[in-house]
Amino acid sequence: MDWKGFIQKYFDAVHWSWMDGKIERLASFFSKEGKDKTGEWERLTREYSQTVSRGAQIYAVSGRVIPLYWMETEKTLEVSLVWRGARHYRIGNQRHEEASTRVMTLRLNKVADGSWVIAETREWEGDLKAANVEANKKEREADVQEGDTDAKPLMVVYGAKGYNARKAVEYAERYWNTTNSVYPRFNDDCTNFISQCLHAGGIPMLFSKEKTKGWWIRTGKGSEWSYSWSVAHSLYLLLKSGREPMRAITVDSPEELVPGDIICYDFNGDGRFQHNTIVVAKDWDNMPLVNAHTTDSRLRYWAYEDSTAYTPQIRYAFFHIQGV
Repeated sequence: MDWKGFIQKYFDAVHWSWMDGKIERLASFFSKEGKDKTGEWERLTREYSQTVSRGAQIYAVSGRVIPLYWMETEKTLEVSLVWRGARHYRIGNQRHEEASTRVMTLRLNKVADGSWVIAETREWEGDLKAANVEANKKEREADVQEGDTDAKPLMVVYGAKGYNARKAVEYAERYWNTTNSVYPRFNDDCTNFISQCLHAGGIPMLFSKEKTKGWWIRTGKGSEWSYSWSVAHSLYLLLKSGREPMRAITVDSPEELVPGDIICYDFNGDGRFQHNTIVVAKDWDNMPLVNAHTTDSRLRYWAYEDSTAYTPQIRYAFFHIQGV
């Protein structure tokens, strides 16, 4: 079997595992070493456990795998691909469709009989992966956002009065897996996407000449933006402050959130938040379903236990948005 056929067969097996939870059928695709090392095996196990614990019954799945580029040697192959998948499930009397677009890299080893096994999987997780010096420098600078949101000179540009959560949700549904050409698309796009959703809901930009102040983006030639618009932790600090322009209220539990509200994620539990999502619906148990970018997701269960970034130390911050 050539490597493309092997990869297709693997993802077909993944989709069957979504249906019945028999993750063990995937064992033959992994090398023993690869199975021990890969986070994908653990992620798929958590994903199904989360589905069962919610009482969800999956009745249909679909998926498509698109290889982007690959490098092959005599005994190894590394391929980057896009995996688009959807799960149709019911909880009680409600039906939902959860969809995602994942960008992954698989490293395959060729074994003695000429077949392939998976040695390693990696998934692009956006802000969590921003390890280069410049990105870290920007995040450290962005930390001053918490104390400087009221600094002058600032100009509040008022759009619609208050916050129209319905419009924010409509925007999140329209652009969950695509890009609004008005805005730039970042490699780490989760916070840029959430900022766009909030602005579409009528939250006015808070302009400044400094990137560490306000909440804004200037598009077009030579576009610029504040850290709070584009950096996950900086937006978290602005929401936590309760100040304009969002005037967010911190709530204690996900059940208290409504569509249009925001969840922030500290995957490592170390106080630095790396991801943001927007609530677009509630399930049968009154739990949030969210949309997000970077790993483009629609109606994803809020807890993110199915993410490769998940750790048992994960912390969440829940914000209800009031608007000006």
